[in-house]
Amino acid sequence: MTRASARHRTAVPSLSQFMRRVLPPAILLSLVGSAHGQNVEGDPLYGTDTLNGGFTPDPFVIAVVAGGYDDPAGVADGCNGYISGDQPDYRLNYQPSTYTLGIFVDSEVDTTLIVNAPDGSWHCNDDSSSLDSSNPGISFSDPLDGNYDIWVGTYSQGDNGSDAMLVVTELGESQWSSMDTSTETRSSSLNSQLAQLQTGFADLLANVGGETATHRGDLQDGDATLSGYGYADSYNFSGQSGQEAVIDLRSNDFDTYLLVRTPSGEELRNDDYESSTARSLVSFTLEESGTYEVTVSSFMSDETGDYDLAINVDGSNGADLTPASRVERGELASSDTTMASGEYVDVYEIDGRPGQQLTLDLRSDDFDTFLILQSPSGERVENDDTDSISRSFIESSLSELGTYQVMVTSYGSGDGEYELTLEQSTDAAGAQTFERDVVALDLGNVSSGNLQDGDLLADSGSYEDNFSFQGNAGDTLRINLASDEFDTYLRLITPTGETIENDDFEGSTQQSVIELTLQETGRYRVLVTSYSAGSTGSYELSAAPVSSRVIVEDSTGGRIFGIFAGISDYPGTDADLSYTDQDATRARDALIAGSGMSPDNAITLLNEQATIGNLRSAMERMAASITPGDTFVLFYSGHGSRVERQGGPDSADPDGLDETIELYDGSVLDDELNQLLNTLNAGTTLLVLDSCFSGGFAKDIVSRPGRMGLFSSEEDVTSQVAAKFRAGGYLSVFFEEALEGYADFDENGELTALELSEYLHGRFRVDVKSVGADQYVLTGGPQAGYQHLVVDRGGIGPYSILFNHR
Repeated sequence: MTRASARHRTAVPSLSQFMRRVLPPAILLSLVGSAHGQNVEGDPLYGTDTLNGGFTPDPFVIAVVAGGYDDPAGVADGCNGYISGDQPDYRLNYQPSTYTLGIFVDSEVDTTLIVNAPDGSWHCNDDSSSLDSSNPGISFSDPLDGNYDIWVGTYSQGDNGSDAMLVVTELGESQWSSMDTSTETRSSSLNSQLAQLQTGFADLLANVGGETATHRGDLQDGDATLSGYGYADSYNFSGQSGQEAVIDLRSNDFDTYLLVRTPSGEELRNDDYESSTARSLVSFTLEESGTYEVTVSSFMSDETGDYDLAINVDGSNGADLTPASRVERGELASSDTTMASGEYVDVYEIDGRPGQQLTLDLRSDDFDTFLILQSPSGERVENDDTDSISRSFIESSLSELGTYQVMVTSYGSGDGEYELTLEQSTDAAGAQTFERDVVALDLGNVSSGNLQDGDLLADSGSYEDNFSFQGNAGDTLRINLASDEFDTYLRLITPTGETIENDDFEGSTQQSVIELTLQETGRYRVLVTSYSAGSTGSYELSAAPVSSRVIVEDSTGGRIFGIFAGISDYPGTDADLSYTDQDATRARDALIAGSGMSPDNAITLLNEQATIGNLRSAMERMAASITPGDTFVLFYSGHGSRVERQGGPDSADPDGLDETIELYDGSVLDDELNQLLNTLNAGTTLLVLDSCFSGGFAKDIVSRPGRMGLFSSEEDVTSQVAAKFRAGGYLSVFFEEALEGYADFDENGELTALELSEYLHGRFRVDVKSVGADQYVLTGGPQAGYQHLVVDRGGIGPYSILFNHR
């Protein structure tokens, strides 16, 4: 089995040293080959249901999204298409009687079906003769008792992400094609609950002992309304003073809004929990005994749709739920259970509540520590080394109610004694109402805030504050974030979910600015955070109208020039990479085929051709031809590194490190690359770097007008080889897809800066962070070390047109 390498180098260590310090074994073993083993142990993406023979209603229907990027051909005969192998889409626990069990898919696209039966056997189907539109189906004439793990795939990779209905039935195949599969149905018991909820006011008796009452309802025309908001359903639960309560509302159909009224009339409200319009949550300690009223509503009037409401009231009666500190001393030994990759593992459990801070500190003098925290829903945070290979550290703000698993294991094979310290927020800290709500931003005025411990954590590990305002299409706004205490980072999320970002305004690490003419009417979100994880301090935020409109710029009138460098074959053998030279040719060909770049305007530097001298010569050739009406693209895929800055830390590089791209014969510093780009007179410059630590180039290069940067990872995080795509890097793959037209969301033939960045961010979320915990990229320190895409549009407006799609 070959190993995919991480993509950075210093003095080019030996291959064993290089792999040892960059990737955990679980990552190395998972990034190989085009076929991907199906993980029957994974938590099903769309849940688990238990059905007994003779269940009603029949058919039983689950709405899913079909497809993925894993090839299941090696599982069994007839397994075709593309799936997401890291977890089943759905798990059916079936208790048979005398009926035949049928499982099929209803979709507008050509789908495939894979089922792992209770006896471990695999069953695959592409097209069923009993169904129309190339849909698959599998019939079990003598079904077994137990779990059926189910994957819904697409025959064509281009259909990934299509809607589908997964259907479970005990009716014969001759009736499949005539069934009504338009409505998602979870179970007959759930239907009776829904009928109860629709009667209006229902009593929810949350059970003592930490059990949760969960109900599904729907907001519909004719319901009562909540003043200032939308339609409303109301529920009651009884509680005793000192108990802890969590009320959790979720919906994919409307923007949720939650109101809890105490027995004395005090109101606790939450709109968007953790900046999600699909979830509202209130977590608090009951200060009085009696009946509490919960009102489910929507932020906007006239919104309707299904929702899920969960109410949990525990029986603590004011007693401490968990000690402030807990110490576990244990030993990894041959008698322990093992990870999938072979390492010994010990597992501890912690009951957690939304809003609690959890700190895990693992130390050992006997082995290289590795620490994993898994949430009740299966999401993982991992850490390898903090300040040494003998210590792993995780600090997390909990957002789910339930039992968390803490896994103590080793990096590679190892055994021996360890000490694990677990610290949770005490009742005193958790007694305050914890909502993580969005604060209304008063346009025209300045809001003061403070990033601090206990704030919402972004995926990057940075603290985050959330604001919102109501915007109107056609208005031009300037949003300004300033701080003297941390490196600012500003995000704006539009009503349709597009994200506009700015890191350093005009090169300043203490100011971030977004200025644009709004393209739609609705609620906008402003996310205040820091460039570096864990930074804290005060800030000022303002959003004010400006008189001049930001015109949509079209940079596509001129020519497109490009330099495309990719290195797989480095000197020697220890530092070679897979597919990175092919990345460069694929990016070049995509610009030619998809955006009309002339082949004569492209220079390709592969492997031994990608030298410092050849890069300088290529830049000189470009400088002689490019005019202010043209667009220049510099693409690089290969190793990247970090070196100490000769002048020490400064405002642009407070860490005192310069980032590099590693060419065939040496390093090019971020400052040196900036000097080369300064020789060009292009109206628009797009820098695409798929290499380790590449995000550090943003501060030195993108601050000039007309420049935009795409970087495969943050400045202190490695980038991984995208082996499952047979490509050198994920950014390279997704950039090629975007140029092929997949990022043209409005299908008008124009690719804007916002469309490009939104597409890349979405692909990274799906295939880099969420591909499974075993493929996370880890860095030291108390933060989530995932590989994140960095996009810096600099002086290029979000709606500026970069390319015309052909």
